[in-house]
Amino acid sequence: MNDHALSGQPLIFESAVPVLPTATISQAITFYEQLGFQTLHQDADYAIFRRDTAEVHVWLSAESALAQNSSCRIQVSNIEALYQEYQAKGLLEPGVTVSVKPWGAKEFVVFDPDRVLLTFFEQRR
Repeated sequence: MNDHALSGQPLIFESAVPVLPTATISQAITFYEQLGFQTLHQDADYAIFRRDTAEVHVWLSAESALAQNSSCRIQVSNIEALYQEYQAKGLLEPGVTVSVKPWGAKEFVVFDPDRVLLTFFEQRR
């Protein structure tokens, strides 16, 4: 038995925070700030970003293949407004659109400078 079961308190996972690789902390800071995130912490090897209640961390990695094979999903509301914001800032690659997936989410993708895939999604109700 765990401590939560003994205390009568329910065990609840509340959130997950992706920690993504980057080749350059300063470049990651510039990029995530363009996405509208605020930099909460930065040092030579690590940075923390937040926009509203979404948080993303990056760590310094010399392995470019690691970044190119990493991804993260970020849930949002009003995905159309976010898409328009990023389109106006030139952050979207040609041909990127908001699409409805078979699992019911509306989503679009952005690649960071290290080619980490960021998928922004909204659950359809």
